[in-house]
Amino acid sequence: MIAQNAHYNEKLAGVYEQMYPIGFDTTAAVEFLDGMLEPGGKVLELGIGTGRIALPLAERGHEVHGVDGSEAMLARLREKDPHGAITAALGDFTQPLTDFDESYDLVTLVLNTFFVAVSKEAQVACLRNARERLAPGGRFVLEAFDPSPYHVMEKPDFSMRYLNESTVMLDTLTVDKTQQLMVATHTIVDGGPPSTTHHVLRYAFPLEIDLLAELAGLRLVERWSGWYQEPYSVTSPRHVSVYERTD
Repeated sequence: MIAQNAHYNEKLAGVYEQMYPIGFDTTAAVEFLDGMLEPGGKVLELGIGTGRIALPLAERGHEVHGVDGSEAMLARLREKDPHGAITAALGDFTQPLTDFDESYDLVTLVLNTFFVAVSKEAQVACLRNARERLAPGGRFVLEAFDPSPYHVMEKPDFSMRYLNESTVMLDTLTVDKTQQLMVATHTIVDGGPPSTTHHVLRYAFPLEIDLLAELAGLRLVERWSGWYQEPYSVTSPRHVSVYERTD
């Protein structure tokens, strides 16, 4: 299976918050992350997007930095942050983070964004970047779905999302379990020419992520089923995993 990975373009960035209407989850996530920080703590978010997590943390008095691979998403963030409370840069979090030479009390990577690194080597590089930016005693928090239901898919899945009164999104998902790749095709229909974007994810199981983290110099501290700290179990559809440096 070969597909060109794509960052969120302007059209997708414009409907991102309608694609993932998870306000209740955002509140819980911010509470969880804020609880790991001292007042005025320093945060680095990998895949900061439009600031769903970053803006509320900054409003609570934390110093928030972030990196994202989509200029369109960063433009939306700047619109929502006119006073520049957040320091964000365009970049690839699987490459050396040359724009960030500081240490952080908390590094975050949420909402499955880890899986946009489409090889195990890229995922280790991402985890190594997180480890290198952690201050002593700092924590790295990763949120991702458990891929078990998708790993057994035998044919493409089709669905449709309502975005607003004039826009729908048609989604097709294909899985290649031999490579642990998911290819999602998003087509926006809004009365104009349809706009189609392909995204590739390289999913990984929780224990696999733990092994990759160990290669990067991190070890698991705790794992929950969600931001409310529900116990993680065999039926959990996702996980919130907390790591620390091994030295």
